[in-house]
Amino acid sequence: MSLENPNIIERLKEIEQRLDKIENRLMSLEQLLKNKPIIPGPPGPHPPGPGPRPEPFRF
Repeated sequence: MSLENPNIIERLKEIEQRLDKIENRLMSLEQLLKNKPIIPGPPGPHPPGPGPRPEPFRF
């Protein structure tokens, strides 16, 4: 296949445009993440320590 084929050149241009859009979107998302305040989530599960274990929930 040769790049002289106009269909291939057009296809490459379309792909390049799509990649540009994706790149712009990623940069926008990256900026949003940088500006987003860090809000701590709920605490995760704690490792079992000494002492009695809580009763399992029963119906």
